[in-house]
Amino acid sequence: MPNDRDVLAELPLLSQLTEDQRSAVIAAGHEKSLERGAVLFHEGEPSEALYAVISGQLKLVRYSPRGRELLIHLVNPGQTFAEAALFAAGTYPATAEVMQSCRLWCLPRAALLDLLRATPELGLAMLGSISLWTRKILSKLELHTQRRVEERLAIYLLSRAGSRQLAPGDRIELAEPRNLIAAQCGTAPEVLSRTFRRLEEEGVLEAAPHHVTITDPRKLAALAELIE
Repeated sequence: MPNDRDVLAELPLLSQLTEDQRSAVIAAGHEKSLERGAVLFHEGEPSEALYAVISGQLKLVRYSPRGRELLIHLVNPGQTFAEAALFAAGTYPATAEVMQSCRLWCLPRAALLDLLRATPELGLAMLGSISLWTRKILSKLELHTQRRVEERLAIYLLSRAGSRQLAPGDRIELAEPRNLIAAQCGTAPEVLSRTFRRLEEEGVLEAAPHHVTITDPRKLAALAELIE
């Protein structure tokens, strides 16, 4: 099992640095532990640090004026977040809530700026990381505004399957509760349940509480537009 330093050393933000540069960046940060349900920061608060998840999971969300939650991203071990907030308006654009008790690596804004002055390579890596976040947000916006719920669910399920070629009878494990799956698909839990039932009636899949069995992989891929 990789130790904390191994997880941090493999961060895309640090992976292209020399060993000495990487050590200096890691040493400039500190560890922070949070329990499930805790809020790391709220949308609109001043941005104070860049973060990486060592273990556990967070979600980045925004809320509508009526309180509806929009899931921006799930952050898992080995991923950084809040980079762009340090260089934009100076406030966090989303709320970070802990889904699973986690340990974070925190790099304060002042320490990061000092490192950027000393290590230009870190600045280039940060630009790449911010660019990746921008592409993710644009993809999510397109997904939520231009695709039907059935298509969003198909895309989610195929992402859970990874790179394997699905065959009739294959199972896809659902590691997250239905309300979180619904949030990732940009819909409500009750709509997600109806969508599962509709896909069952159409012979695409069979849904169980913690997994789905794929009965027609081609129909599933067609919903996600992954076949010609």
